[in-house]
Amino acid sequence: MAGSTETAYRTGVVVAAVTSLLSVWTTVVRDDSTGIGYFMVILAALVGGFAAWFRPAGLARTMFGVAIMQMLLGIALATAPVTARMPDGVFKAVLFNGVFSALWLMSAAFFRVAAKRDHQAIA
Repeated sequence: MAGSTETAYRTGVVVAAVTSLLSVWTTVVRDDSTGIGYFMVILAALVGGFAAWFRPAGLARTMFGVAIMQMLLGIALATAPVTARMPDGVFKAVLFNGVFSALWLMSAAFFRVAAKRDHQAIA
């Protein structure tokens, strides 16, 4: 049981780390002055992780909250006047943030599995 808990936890960490790195990379590549919002989402994930003491249940809640932040950032960018002037800007903003939201939710799901298995192992 402990091995599967560790695997779920590590997979959640890997998904969150890859999502963060992809977010930074795409922000640097795009260089469209919206980067601060994406860096704040990553900072929220880090602060939430520290606040949860990197325990699976707390990380699951943190990653869920970060996914919501990512969705709200996508809505804000999709409705921004600058985005409307770009060709397919609204579609790209929604798609881009939707993919990253899904990745944060995937990480949250792995942490939730680890938290449930960890709780079952204790009981």
